[in-house]
Amino acid sequence: MLKDRVISALIGIPVLLFLIYIGGIPLLIFVIILALLALFELHRLLGKMKLHVHPLLLYGSALIFPTIAFFAPAENEESLFFAGLIIYLLMHLLLLVLAFPKYGLGNLGASCLGSCYISVLLSFLILIRKIEPYGFQILLLVFILTWVCDIGAYLIGTRFGRRKLCSAVSPKKTVEGALGGLASCLIASYLFHLFFPILSGKVILLLAFTIGLVVQLGDLVESAIKRIAGVKDSGDLIPGHGGILDRFDSILFSAPAAYFFIKLIMF
Repeated sequence: MLKDRVISALIGIPVLLFLIYIGGIPLLIFVIILALLALFELHRLLGKMKLHVHPLLLYGSALIFPTIAFFAPAENEESLFFAGLIIYLLMHLLLLVLAFPKYGLGNLGASCLGSCYISVLLSFLILIRKIEPYGFQILLLVFILTWVCDIGAYLIGTRFGRRKLCSAVSPKKTVEGALGGLASCLIASYLFHLFFPILSGKVILLLAFTIGLVVQLGDLVESAIKRIAGVKDSGDLIPGHGGILDRFDSILFSAPAAYFFIKLIMF
């Protein structure tokens, strides 16, 4: 298991860093593919919950929202993104009428929520990369802090974990692990600041604190979905790591949190 994890990381991380660096169309294609794979895993999980969603609407979101994020002008990208969300919601409501009574509110709700959970939140990777002039550095920082938080929480929780964080959702996660992940995040942000002083020391620590909190939430949300579906992993695409959702559940929350944080602080 450890060998598989190391090999996957040695292959996947350099590819990911390269795509973050060059941005543009390659990053857009990567996010779309990532969203499609994650939606495929979610589709299977929803099936285990006896929820039947319209595949065109579900998988179509992987094209709609990353594309809006990529092509929207920086000055009104939030407005266009919000418009896309409203139109997508209306499409679900229209399906309720046109396909009545095939798709109930539970099915449509699962489709809309699942699409927002994956396609919308992943699109913030593109929105962050578009931030001038430090989009690459900020996106790199988001990934580093997310990874460090996950690793720190695991190592500290395994060694010192005593008090359960949310036993009903994830029995193995502990308060000590969460605090360890948060502390690791803060330390990593300080070290990053020494090499890339793109933000002030106080701001980057506050960003790290924010990411350290939402990473824990992202992990718990995916754990709750898997627990409802009765599975251990969302998939088996990445050797030693599980599925796409297992590896990117935290970034789904840290990316939008970082985007809005940077927008509020810098603009």
